Amino acid sequence: MRTRNIILSNATLRSGNKGCVALCYSMMYLIDLILSEKGISYKLYLTESKESAGHHEIDISGRKISYECIDNLLLNKWKNAYKLVTGIQRYYSLYQLFRSADYIMDIGQGDSFADIYGAKRFWEIDKIHRVARWFKKPYIFLPQTIGPFKNEKLRTKAIRSMEGAKMVMVRDSQSLDYVKSLTSKAHVGEYIDVAFFLPYQKIEFCHDYIHVGLNISGLLWNGGYTRNNQFGLKADYPKAMRQAIDYFLSQPNVRLHLISHVASGERNVESDYAVEYDLWRAYHHERLVLAPLFHTPIEAKDYIAGLDFFMGARMHATIAAFSAGVPVVPMAYSRKFNGLFVDTLHYDHLVDLKEDDEECIIGKVKKAFEHRTTLHEEIAHSLATTVRELKEKLKNDLTTLLCK
Repeated sequence: MRTRNIILSNATLRSGNKGCVALCYSMMYLIDLILSEKGISYKLYLTESKESAGHHEIDISGRKISYECIDNLLLNKWKNAYKLVTGIQRYYSLYQLFRSADYIMDIGQGDSFADIYGAKRFWEIDKIHRVARWFKKPYIFLPQTIGPFKNEKLRTKAIRSMEGAKMVMVRDSQSLDYVKSLTSKAHVGEYIDVAFFLPYQKIEFCHDYIHVGLNISGLLWNGGYTRNNQFGLKADYPKAMRQAIDYFLSQPNVRLHLISHVASGERNVESDYAVEYDLWRAYHHERLVLAPLFHTPIEAKDYIAGLDFFMGARMHATIAAFSAGVPVVPMAYSRKFNGLFVDTLHYDHLVDLKEDDEECIIGKVKKAFEHRTTLHEEIAHSLATTVRELKEKLKNDLTTLLCK
């Protein structure tokens, strides 16, 4: 049986955003699981990986997965394009690689096939679809949030890419309805976020306290990339987060863990860790813990899995909690939260930062914390039913696509 050549795009192993990395880890894990079970050899190539070109290997829960980092043939920066074209041998090798690909699979960084982060981000995401059409290669939208598109030009380009895809997989019912409202020609289906496949080993904390985790989004704290409330939050987000800290520290049996899911080696507008470090220093409280700077999304999930209660605005941090059975309050700033948790998982213990003020936010958090046993039971039921069914559906359909 011949070797499959698979290109995985808009996925990264080196980003400070552990949510984006979780998607890449999970897809690599799932691809290896499927093809290994079928006895099919494969070569995996990652584009946009922020890693040096060439062959690499990664260990994901005991699975040693080989992959190669490559460039995308369409480069937006003229300097990079010039280097590639002048290196004619490298360009020819890359051309042959795309020509020999069996599938191009795109994860879209989870929620970036949209214009909520600006046109530049969309063009970066969409270029792999243009390459696939250029080479007449089958391409798949892996489970992700689709849209919204307020920009008419970008909406038209998005429709063309979706209609040209062999399959458009979405991770929530709102995205499913949205795609269907844009076009009837796309082959679309609802699945589950691939991070539900991310393996983990629960860390055990001491039983002297109730261990509560709080993820504070540096992006929301700083007002978005524009620094002027880019996402239209109703609440004063920093004020609400301080109120949450004050509430849990007022509970003598609670140890509060500040958990970053986006961090890099330097301070920037997105860094959760920078914000949480400053708060940890300012409070200087013995029951306020600054969680480690995690190297991988699995390390983050191991830690979150050991908590008794969790809340946060980074969606994949809340998915890590939910998929590990931890009572969680997601703090939504876009419809990707509502679409996944409320519509698909039928879990309505959310804070909506675009609709709720600080008083409402803290009220919902307190209520959820007091009823965390009920939340735990709801999550357990969802994992055994909806999540299990959608995971099986995704694995079965990917098996059909990859093993033809």
